[in-house]
Amino acid sequence: MPRRIWLAALCFWPGLPQIWMGREVLGLGLAVGFAVSLNLALVGSFIWTESVQGVMLQGMWGLSGAIWMAAAVGTAWWLGMRHPARFAQQIDLLYREGLQEYIQGRWQEARERFERIVQTDSTDADALMQLGMIFTHTGQPVQARRAFRQCLELDREHKWRWEIRHELARLGDG
Repeated sequence: MPRRIWLAALCFWPGLPQIWMGREVLGLGLAVGFAVSLNLALVGSFIWTESVQGVMLQGMWGLSGAIWMAAAVGTAWWLGMRHPARFAQQIDLLYREGLQEYIQGRWQEARERFERIVQTDSTDADALMQLGMIFTHTGQPVQARRAFRQCLELDREHKWRWEIRHELARLGDG
């Protein structure tokens, strides 16, 4: 099943799509806020029925609905307008251009191409790997380590694992 369909299905609980997309802090905040507001509304409606009534109870349900709606609309907007699949051709072109610049030793131009890819799709392990290599070649070990570690976290297929560990060992991070 395509990733977009999974993300749309996850919209039933606010925060899950954001966590899946790698935006853990936002997702956790939405999930906790929704859970707290929903639990308060449920407790007020079915357990403490005499304590919580009227406007306060309606406000709790309204807050739960507003959080759910805002999260669903935000996720739908992201899926339609910002999802990396929408920019696949542009990313592919930038990657090819970046590799060409890298091969020719034009580090700054290559870096700009790969950084634009990462801005569009922060989960692109290939672009992060190339950025790490560029940072290594240009004597920026702190940025190289950061890019390699991020790539290692995102590289679920273990495509770059050996190369990353080798480069981190060279950088003294073995």
